[in-house]
Amino acid sequence: MRLWALALFAALAFAQAPKPLKAGSLTGEALYPGGRGVAYGPARLVAQGLGLALWQGEGRLALGLGSRQKTFPILDQEAQAASRMAAWRRGREVYVPLRPLAEALGLTYRAQEGILLELPWADLLGVERENSRLILRFSREVNALRREGGVLFLWARGASGGLRQEALGLFLPLDTPPGRLYYPGGGQVALEWGPLPKAKPLVLLDPGHGGEDRGVDLGGLWEKDLTLDLARRVAARLPGSRLTRTKDETLPLQARLAQAQGAAVLVSLHATRGNVLNLYLPKDRTLPVAQNAEHLLATAPTEQAFLLKAFAGDPRRLTRALESAFSSLGLVLARAEGPYALTDLPGAAVLLEVGVDRLKNPQDREALAEAIARGIQAYLEE
Repeated sequence: MRLWALALFAALAFAQAPKPLKAGSLTGEALYPGGRGVAYGPARLVAQGLGLALWQGEGRLALGLGSRQKTFPILDQEAQAASRMAAWRRGREVYVPLRPLAEALGLTYRAQEGILLELPWADLLGVERENSRLILRFSREVNALRREGGVLFLWARGASGGLRQEALGLFLPLDTPPGRLYYPGGGQVALEWGPLPKAKPLVLLDPGHGGEDRGVDLGGLWEKDLTLDLARRVAARLPGSRLTRTKDETLPLQARLAQAQGAAVLVSLHATRGNVLNLYLPKDRTLPVAQNAEHLLATAPTEQAFLLKAFAGDPRRLTRALESAFSSLGLVLARAEGPYALTDLPGAAVLLEVGVDRLKNPQDREALAEAIARGIQAYLEE
């Protein structure tokens, strides 16, 4: 019995012992923090060996391949990191769990006597040329690297006019470097020249409830009807804005969230009893782009801030702009924070709840719509 126990202990110890790690063209050592059987490798070595993008900020690290990325929180306690599949800070080096990374980015992962991470070659499928744009399509996501005299598409191969094969991938010689390089998804890499097109922030108005979901009965008036009427009045003052629903229809939460993903501003409208004006905004924002937007908007130059607002935003800045617009009517917004589904989004998103006493006649609705529209416009132009 003791021999079996010793053999089992020896087997477990061997399984948790450091093992050789080969990540593409580089070699290192895989560790097993916390004794949980999860292989970890140095993030920097993995990124360099496989040509992955690497970004590290305060308490967070991300690795990317084309349009795909995997983000890890960074923890100092190895057992806690391994149990949460988080990144682990070991001295000056940060280690990442290798299997979750491979699954997220489409890497080949093999565990035998050591750990092998590979990136299969990407095949060039086609090249599309426009006046000031070039799109290359590959069989998988690839990373592109700007180099003197052109762009290198890492671990890619194929034949096309103007491209030449090199040891690390396909090289595209260019007389003029592209002004922008980005990844639209689906294995595509886009290169663009010329001035950056003017961003057009999307303002999305969400009339709460609708269809079978009538909301609150407010003395013969249904919440779903009041919110739609108010949203239409606001939209009339904001050319280019959109409504999540334009008629009396049932719209599930997931459908509203899907529309809201690309909105620079979202105001979800609801009604309640009395004459209150309640504004709800997120207490915590979970998306990395949302977390960084608040800091960047406070420090970025005007043109960059405007561009950022087209894709992300700061609900607290929007709240201040709305409070200022309502104060001009002698109205005070009661501000609250919480985990509301339609406020934890990339853009500046808030939920506005209006008392029915302020919605009973068209004149009051017009005044409220004017204040909401003026606050949104002030935020975008700030």
